Amino acid sequence: MARNTRPRISDGQLELPVTGDGYGEEPSQALLLTVKEAAKLMRIGRDMAYALVAEDKIPSVRLGRHIRIPRASLIAHLQAEAERFHGEAS
Repeated sequence: MARNTRPRISDGQLELPVTGDGYGEEPSQALLLTVKEAAKLMRIGRDMAYALVAEDKIPSVRLGRHIRIPRASLIAHLQAEAERFHGEAS
């Protein structure tokens, strides 16, 4: 019997271990992630994450020389990619 469930990615699934980052905010609650943090959340390499950002396959913003990935945009993007890959559930 085939399983007809739509993949779901929630904010709770994209959390970093709670460690101090020197900025007074825990990375697990940050609105903007570094590329390294996003790579860790997605369980991919840092170089692959930078390549996906360069190819505009991961939503990102530039703040001066810094690249940041909005957590909400990353979750929405991953959800859309999962739905595209697995198809709409009926």
